[in-house]
Amino acid sequence: MKREPKRAMPRAKSAEKNARSAKAGTRKPSLAPTRRERVQSKEDAIIAAAHKSLTTRGFAKTTMSEIARKAGVAEGTLYLYFSNKNALARAVLAVFYKRLTQTAKTGVAKCATTREKLEFLARHHLESIIGERRLLELIASDVRNTDAYEGSDVYKMNREYVAVFDDVMRGGVWRGEIEDGAAQWIKRDIFFGSLEYSMRTLLMKKRSSKKDVAAVVAELVKLLMGGAGVRTEPMSNRDLTKAVERVDAAALRLERLSAVKM
Repeated sequence: MKREPKRAMPRAKSAEKNARSAKAGTRKPSLAPTRRERVQSKEDAIIAAAHKSLTTRGFAKTTMSEIARKAGVAEGTLYLYFSNKNALARAVLAVFYKRLTQTAKTGVAKCATTREKLEFLARHHLESIIGERRLLELIASDVRNTDAYEGSDVYKMNREYVAVFDDVMRGGVWRGEIEDGAAQWIKRDIFFGSLEYSMRTLLMKKRSSKKDVAAVVAELVKLLMGGAGVRTEPMSNRDLTKAVERVDAAALRLERLSAVKM
């Protein structure tokens, strides 16, 4: 039996079909988030919720169930993203350090002189740790175990952050704005150590306004700019006399102490 040949499609219908095909080919891609985007969005929400709990309640009082509730996910879902509270806390620290470092680099790049850069860094660091002081507890808990800390992600992130300060100080030495005296790690410890102790003092005295922060920054930068190097000019006769008098007084006290012991 012979098959009938296919009838040609009327021109009007053929044109309509071609138009539909062309339209389908030019449709805009779907704006719905991909699976990867949904996963990332949920992880970001969990980290944000954890950050809020850790900075308001501290590590010890924060629970995984509380974080899950704030993130809007089931507690079981939370463990699909982070194995325990320590892993989640490290993720919070990673976000904190990334923001801290990037802001420091951006701010320093806008400053002209070494003094301006140091003032920005000191203010930036002090204001950040006052606002995020609970996170310092997490860092301190890692530092206590020195062997584990030196190879940890927190150590690497901290090194990247303090490198911004190191670069500023080296640049100041190169431009002759700071004398190349004390070792770099001494300057670094003076800078960050002073700011962390100042944070505790300001919070204890309930004085953490911008004016109080500015006063701490000014004194610390003055110390670094004036006392970070070594004295190169000769001592005046008056200074030399005072120095000799102090040495003589110390020697006399030692002699008296020896006489008492004998």
